[in-house]
Amino acid sequence: MIVKQKIHFIINPISGGLSKTHIPDLIFKTLDKNLYDIQIFYTQGQESNHHLAAASAMEADVIVAVGGDGTINNVAQYVANTNKIFGVIPMGSGNGLARELNIPTNPEKALQIINQQKIKAIDTCKANNQFFINIAGVGFDAHIAHLFSKAKTRGFKTYAKITLKEFASYKNREYRIHYNGQQEDIKAFMVCVCNGTQFGNNAYAAPKAIYNDGLFDVVVFNSFKIWQVPLIAYKLFKGDVADLPFVKTFKTNHISISRNEKEVANIDGEAMQLDKDIHFKIFKQSLKVFAG
Repeated sequence: MIVKQKIHFIINPISGGLSKTHIPDLIFKTLDKNLYDIQIFYTQGQESNHHLAAASAMEADVIVAVGGDGTINNVAQYVANTNKIFGVIPMGSGNGLARELNIPTNPEKALQIINQQKIKAIDTCKANNQFFINIAGVGFDAHIAHLFSKAKTRGFKTYAKITLKEFASYKNREYRIHYNGQQEDIKAFMVCVCNGTQFGNNAYAAPKAIYNDGLFDVVVFNSFKIWQVPLIAYKLFKGDVADLPFVKTFKTNHISISRNEKEVANIDGEAMQLDKDIHFKIFKQSLKVFAG
């Protein structure tokens, strides 16, 4: 006799600007009820998300985040370092983690991944005390995440519009970085600390990153000319941004970044205010997740 697993779905109704009213019916229609005992919850803001995730991690065998990378981050941090399994139904603006794990952006197909029960152990990370899975960093991407959080609409079009508008006026920042026993003072457009390969929408910051190797792929965008912006965009989507002469990459299991003042940082696509000094750590294969 098969013992059913308790599975909790945590749905963010506003992520990605996509309607999710059909998702509960789709879950009950698609998910294998011989395998799972299903419960569904809706978040009512970030605090609610954390509360639901913490409770589900105590009660359920499988916890599934339905939303974007921010929702996934909020839920996954309570599942990491447990014997519970994490699932993703990607319905955000970028869906970086889902794309990395070969989880379809079509909700029905993503639910089939959960039915298949193929589990992969992946790394998780922290920037000071802030949990992340995919990409964190400082500079332009954090600036855009901050502006995007204030936008009246969500989705890729809004994100792209803000990015294009801000590219020309954004000024490089000064950073001091420590990694692999080295110290460097740099002036950079942005510094991306990557566990995964992409920001989302198949824009690859670190195409050689591996989710379960216990190492960060750090990507430093140094100074460049405004006329090189189309080339950067092309290289991001082609997956060979490291070939650009003003981009530096390296691998490390720990990096510290010091800034001149306290500013926002990018944490899995969400803007968060962190101290001037940020210490990044990685925890190898600390999250069990359904993958394609």
